[in-house]
Formats: sequence, structure tokens, C-alpha cells
Amino acid sequence: MKKFLICAMAALALVACKDKEKEPETTKLTLNESEISVAVAATFQLTANMEVTWASSDDAIAGVSSTGLVQGIAQGEATVTATSEDGQKATCKVTVTAGGVTPPPAEGGYADFKQLQGSAYYVFFLQEGATKYLGDKVLYNFGPNDNQGQGSRWLYVWENTFTGGTGVGTDPFDQAEGWTALVQGSLGWAGMGLCVAINDDNNTSGEGAAEDLAALDAIRNNITDYDAWYLAVALKNATPGAGYEFKLIGSNVDGTESGSGAITIAPAATGEWVYKEYKLSDIAGLEFGPFNKNGSNILTIVASPYMKGTQIDLGYAFLYKK
Repeated sequence: MKKFLICAMAALALVACKDKEKEPETTKLTLNESEISVAVAATFQLTANMEVTWASSDDAIAGVSSTGLVQGIAQGEATVTATSEDGQKATCKVTVTAGGVTPPPAEGGYADFKQLQGSAYYVFFLQEGATKYLGDKVLYNFGPNDNQGQGSRWLYVWENTFTGGTGVGTDPFDQAEGWTALVQGSLGWAGMGLCVAINDDNNTSGEGAAEDLAALDAIRNNITDYDAWYLAVALKNATPGAGYEFKLIGSNVDGTESGSGAITIAPAATGEWVYKEYKLSDIAGLEFGPFNKNGSNILTIVASPYMKGTQIDLGYAFLYKK
């Protein structure tokens, strides 16, 4: 009898194991971040590995949209909770600061700055010390060369919509180097552009123009994975509500579009550097090239909204691959 009971129990256990094996595995809800820091008026995109609804514990501190976009409202702390259809919950602690997330001090160099630790770079604006630190990681430097002629690259202002500003303090890397500071004029709008690779009507290249144009074309081959590349910028602003539209590959010089993508950045009005980055796949409408012999405005910056007398401090702007 004992032998029969043992066999029966073993058979029941085997059936139970088989039934357990048939049960589908439950996917655990996870978020891309469990703790973030954002500035007042800045945003951060939270994502989940399944369909969820989003909620903030304190909308007066940090709001969250139906797609998981977190926005800093006021200084303080809040918790954003994601809830899946099957009732799972995952949380992210949000700390809202007065200014942008500041990198640690540059002790003995630039090695502590996260945005300088990528594998490849296309530079638009970057101070000399940081550029030297990156070395051969810089695939091409499109920075202004102050030569308004053939083969030139320069930052120009449309119809004096910006005037020169005065930089105060240190640069984004806590170094005593300069940066671009401009003040919005009185024409009702303000815009500037980084113009690259100008040739004349006879396609006679000036010094450096051929290299510039070849580098523009190379972007199409080197930047194919938009999830791996980022636009990084450092801005300083002291006026509440001021924002600037950054448009990559604005247009060819002859006026035809060659692929473009724009994103508006509204740094917190703290008078301190704000450090931002955007995955290229999140910049709507972005498409590199093709470029014609007349070159391109590789980057344009337009005040959005226009606010007369507001100064923009542009510390750096570059594309980099993590």
C-alpha cells in the first residue's frame, strides 16, 4: 500500500510540474531609468518595455505626459509611476533642480564629462581644449573658420537679428575659454546659421571647400544608426520662457532643402550652463543629405519664441556616437 501511495504522489507531482511548465512566463515591467534629475522647464523621456499608463505623485513638481515625457515644473522631488495593463507598477524618482544637470569639475582635463566620452564626433561649436582632448575621435570639425569667402565656414546672423553679447564666468567645462554670446535684436525675430562649403557658380572650390563638402556627404554614410547618435548642446539663459530652435542641415545655399530636423530647447532661466542631448531618432524629420556643390547651412538656430534683448550663450553643439 505504501508503495502505491508513493507512486500515486509521484504521478501527481509530475502532472503538477507539467501544468506549471505550461503556464506562460510573465514579463516584468521595467523602465529605462529608476532615478532622474531634470531642470525646471526641461524634459526627460521615460520609456517602458510594455504598454503602460503614467502618473506623477506631485504634478506641481514634475508632470508626466501619456507617453512618459517628464517635465520639471518646480524644484523638489516627485515619483513617476508606470502601471501596466496587468497591474504591474514601476517607479522613477524625479528630482527637479533650478538649473541643468552640471557635470563634475574638470579636474586635470575633460575625462569627467560624459558627453566627451563617445566614440565619434562631428563638431559644430566646441572650445579648443575639449576639441584637442577628443583628438582623432573628431571625424570632422565644421566649426567657423572666420573666412567669409570660398571654402569658408562661418556663423552668420540674418539681417542683424542678433548682436554681440558678453560672456560671464567660465565655459561649460569650467575652463577660462570663450563661447558664443548673442543678444536678440529688434526686428521681430532672431536667427543665425553655420554655413558650410561655399563654392562659386562655376563650381571652382575655394580653399577647404572640397573637404567640407566631402565631409558633409560622408555624414550620410557614417550616421546611419540614429539610435546611436546624439545632438549635444550646452546653453546658458537668464530669461524665463526663452527658447531656441536648433535645426540640423537647414537648407542648401540655393534655397532647396536637403533633409532637415529641428528641436526646440528651452533652458532653465538660471544663468547657469544647461547640458542637453537628444537622440537623433527622436528628432522628427531628420535626414542627412544629399548636398550640392553650393554647400549647406549645416546648423541653424532661431529664437523660439522671439524675446527682444534676450541673450543666448552657446557653449557647444556637436553630434556624437556613444
